[in-house]
Amino acid sequence: MRHSGRVKLRNVLFPIWFLYLYPPLWLYVIPANFLIDSAVLLLAAHRLRLPEKKTLWKRCIVKLWAVGFAADFIGGALTLVLWMALMGVVENGAALVLFPGTTLTAIPGTALAGFLIYVLNRKFTFRCTELTEQQVHKICLAMAVFTAPYLMLVPLYG
Repeated sequence: MRHSGRVKLRNVLFPIWFLYLYPPLWLYVIPANFLIDSAVLLLAAHRLRLPEKKTLWKRCIVKLWAVGFAADFIGGALTLVLWMALMGVVENGAALVLFPGTTLTAIPGTALAGFLIYVLNRKFTFRCTELTEQQVHKICLAMAVFTAPYLMLVPLYG
């Protein structure tokens, strides 16, 4: 079955390709991501009744934020690879679509990003803190669940 010739770019790699197409968006995404990571960290610390939340935030937020971006990038790359694999071959300038549900190709990428957020934060971010293993586990789990790149699951148009 041939595609109509009109290429629909859905959620191939968000936010990477979207930020490439719309560079001013970086001005919003970077601080928004920082604020979301900060809020989740502080709320998880509050929920765990940790003392010195501000000190924990100062020690960990930059690593936490960097890990989140790296995990999102890797998850987005997996989404892109899956999307490209399922697109098929290009004939006469039109892609032969083999799989209509592009949102489904984002599920493994989103899951991988969440998993990496958990593992990398557990291994690197909270290593220099006085938190117990159970506290680190709970904070990393909160970061993975609440900061995974769910926007990759939303088709942009189509």
